[in-house]
Amino acid sequence: MVLIHIICDSPPQANDIVDFLIDEKLMLNALVSNKILHKRLKNGQKESLEQTLVMGTTKALLFNKINKRIKKKFAENLPLIYAMPIIYMDEAQSADLRSSTEKT
Repeated sequence: MVLIHIICDSPPQANDIVDFLIDEKLMLNALVSNKILHKRLKNGQKESLEQTLVMGTTKALLFNKINKRIKKKFAENLPLIYAMPIIYMDEAQSADLRSSTEKT
């Protein structure tokens, strides 16, 4: 199990991605933040961006499929996508995640 993070440029994009992933049974229990300040170094210069963070639980084996589907559907304004492993999860929640997402 992993906690997927998707950093989007806008709340509408974040909502579209969440709806898409839940409809496709690729993610469960999504959380959408409101205006995260994202700082990065680009071309030797620091820049700050207001972005929206999506977090949701999924199976680790679905990460590549999620990444490919997002790249295809949201290619014009591609969000940053990464995942972090979930070390511990309630057994009932884990069973729900396994049964509610696409079979791998």
